[in-house]
Formats: sequence, structure tokens, C-alpha cells
Amino acid sequence: MDSEDADGKNSNGTLNSSSDNSLTLHPEKAIFEDKNPIPTEKSDLFNHPIEELKARLKQIKEENIPELDEEHTQQIKKKFKDYETLKKEFKAMEINITTDSELIGNYFQKFQAHKNGVTMGTLTNADREEILDILYNLEYLLHHIDNAIVFTDMQGMTKIISPCLNGTNNEIKAEALRLLGAAVQSNPKVQLKALENDFVQKLLHILSTNSKIEVKSRCLFALSALIRQFPAAQKAWIDHGGVEIFGKILVDDQMQIQIKIMKLINDLIVERQFLQEVADPKEQQLKEKSYAAADIKTKLLTYEYCDHVSNLMIASFKDELNDPQNYEFLETISDSMITIAPICIDRFREKKDTLLPIIQHLLSSYENLNVLIDKLKTTEELRDEL
Repeated sequence: MDSEDADGKNSNGTLNSSSDNSLTLHPEKAIFEDKNPIPTEKSDLFNHPIEELKARLKQIKEENIPELDEEHTQQIKKKFKDYETLKKEFKAMEINITTDSELIGNYFQKFQAHKNGVTMGTLTNADREEILDILYNLEYLLHHIDNAIVFTDMQGMTKIISPCLNGTNNEIKAEALRLLGAAVQSNPKVQLKALENDFVQKLLHILSTNSKIEVKSRCLFALSALIRQFPAAQKAWIDHGGVEIFGKILVDDQMQIQIKIMKLINDLIVERQFLQEVADPKEQQLKEKSYAAADIKTKLLTYEYCDHVSNLMIASFKDELNDPQNYEFLETISDSMITIAPICIDRFREKKDTLLPIIQHLLSSYENLNVLIDKLKTTEELRDEL
């Protein structure tokens, strides 16, 4: 699996206005804030021991972006022709290839020949295979940060990725999403360019309108790589209805997609908890200010994310009694409830009588649920803690 160490990402990004030809989703225009706002009493997200936070952040780095696992990397390497073979092929076409950037440029030229077919849905089978081959090969190259920057400087976002996302072929769309994820991961310059080109909105649109599980999974992969450790992109995700869309997925969608949603929310919360580890007080203040603009806590409460997770726990426990394989799903839900408990504990307490028996039943498999039981049982002590 490729390293996804997101430490040190540039969290200062400017959100440009959406261009006329971008695909933008603005669900918040149809949403009105509750006239009775969520109570503003401060919930302490920083009440976890530092060593625990370090361990959890390390786990995130080891586990996130599952699409870029070793098996997939080997598949790409097998499919991607070796450098000398490519040089010979291009030499036969009187093209002298000496650098990765020139190689990327030639893939641009090859793609342009099929661009209209991609957007209009008129590709032949041979054309489709060539487009997929281009996307695979570009993904291999873009694992290198410098190559991803070259791709972006050559307008790869608008010239290659956007046409694929706007097309009708879901296989091409899925590969373009994986290419986007490979380009933006751990790469602040490319993240910023993707943000400026409205890719947060475009990804949310695909996530809320496409029913294919592979497309939605790749979409979440790209979205996760784009917004992690990037508060400006997280603000765009929030402003364009991301929390609400995530909540709807927890109500009704495939289990695989729901797991990815909960893990991403967990990671965003742990990011905020880890701000206390920043050594430089001025840097810490700047980071806290950046994250404050992306107020995830308020949105999770406003759009009832806490209720969606607890309802999923209740419904999944009933299913688990008939399907033991549901245990993994329940474990993900349990981890999510523990992570969001500092924000959601009052909502969880409203269903305490239903949740406590379920959690106690699951304790034999998930020992860490003792943490959640303590929080649910404690009333005054926890209020003092918050």
C-alpha cells in the first residue's frame, strides 16, 4: 500500500468561485437551519490521551485509502508497460521520450483523440479499452508527487479527469476517480488545484446520483484523499451539503459505502483532536482557526448524523442475529460511536435504554465498548467533562 502520510499538508487553501462549466451541487439552498439552534455548550473534543490519539492517527495513516493496496499496485505495475518498451513504441512513431513529463504529455495527446467520444458516450469497445489503458498508466505515473504536479500544471484535471466524470461510461468514470485520488493524496498543490476546480462539488454530485457501488466507492476514495488534512476543502464539503449526503447514505445505501462514510468522519474528528499536539503555539492557533471555519460538530448535530449512526447500530444488531457476518459492520459502527461520543453523547442518551443492552451483548467481541458504556451510564460526571 502506498504511503498516505498526510502530515504537513498545506491547510491554507482559497475556495474559488465555481466555474460556469463545472458540475456543482448546492443542497444547502433547500435546507433551512432549525429555528431552535443546537445548544452551543462546548463539547471537548480533546479529552483523549495523547498516546491514544497518536495511535489512532497512526492507524488512520496505515489503513486509509484502501483502494491503493499492494494488490492493486501490483496490478497497475503488471498492466503498465515498462519504460524501455514504451520508449521503443514511441520511437517507432518518431516520438523521442526522455522524461516522465513527456510521457504524460503523450498520454494527453492520445486521450484528446477520444475526448468527444468519452463525453458523448460514442466510444467503441477498442476506444474504451484504450481510454482505460491511458488512465491506468497515468495513475502509475501520478503516484509520484512531482508527476502529479506536472499532470495538474498541464490542466489534467479539466482535460482528462472532468471529461471522464461527465461521461456516461461507469468503468471509465471509476478509473478517473481513482486517478484523481492518486493525484491529490499527500499533495497540497494538487489538492488546492482540485478545490479551485470545484471537484468537491463534483464528487458530492456523483456520490448522491450514481447508484454503482464501484463508482461510489472510488468517489469516496477521491473525496477522502482530497479533504483529509485540508480544512479549506473540508469547509467546501460541509458548505455543499456533504454531511447531509453522508447522513442519507447511512439511512439507505450499501454496507461497503456506509463503512467508508463512518471511517472518513472518524478520521476528520481525530484530525481535530490531534491539533493539541502541534508544538508551535502560533502554528497551533492558525490551524485551529482554519479548522474552526469547517465546523463539523455543528453540522453533525444539525443533520442528525449522531441519530443515523445510533439507528444503524440498532438495525444492524437485529440483522446480526440472523447473519453473523454482520459483526465486522457492527465493529465499524461501534468504533464510530466511540469517536463521535464527545459530540453525540446527549443524542445517544436519548436511546440509552435500547443501546445499552445491545452494547453489553456485543462486549464479548468488542472489549473497547466499555468506553461507550461508561459514557452512556455517566450523567453529571460526563457533563462536567464536556
